[in-house]
Amino acid sequence: MQYFLDPFWFNLALSLAVLWPLWRIFRRAGLNPVWSLLVFVSVAIPLLGQLLVLLVLFHSKWPTLPPKPPPQPRKKPRPVQRAKA
Repeated sequence: MQYFLDPFWFNLALSLAVLWPLWRIFRRAGLNPVWSLLVFVSVAIPLLGQLLVLLVLFHSKWPTLPPKPPPQPRKKPRPVQRAKA
């Protein structure tokens, strides 16, 4: 079967194309961005690197925002007293 592009070069180009976005995702998730280099495993075994990256992202503890403080209770407005004429 004739390929337009050798699968090795295609997988390498795909891995290079997703490296920067994955690096940023790992950094923003509070994880070590070096984990994004796992995507290069796909050059040898197709889709294995992407699967490994997803597994690392899915099973890591992501930082969460601090919980919002409970809202302050509203004060009841005082009834307006009208001046007697």
